[in-house]
Amino acid sequence: MNSPAYDVANILESTAFGLGVIGTDIFIGREPASPDNCITVFDTGGYEPESSDVVYELPTVMIKVRNKTYTNGYAKIAAIKAALHKAANIAEGTTRYIAIWAQSDIITLGYDDNNRALFSVNFRIHRTGV
Repeated sequence: MNSPAYDVANILESTAFGLGVIGTDIFIGREPASPDNCITVFDTGGYEPESSDVVYELPTVMIKVRNKTYTNGYAKIAAIKAALHKAANIAEGTTRYIAIWAQSDIITLGYDDNNRALFSVNFRIHRTGV
């Protein structure tokens, strides 16, 4: 199975959601200095597996949005939350995402050194091999 951040980035890019393009404005694990407006998905650990004999994982991810304007950044993170919260039965590669839930509301992180607005939402996931 891929890292949850990798799969979630692919889910965000998919035609079902179309919230960006990996390598252009969606990034995985590392937020680049540019572009100004982007989404970055981070693996944040999660919970212990259900059983050692069954591949059933309970990971978490954080999705961070950076944007030149507060209003557009908030709208983007709200669209991500709406797309992923309660999403279920998604096949991504060799992994089946049973369900994804927002674990927090939208968190305003302030501004970076270049005066770009920062937001995040944390998600918990139930997934298994296909």
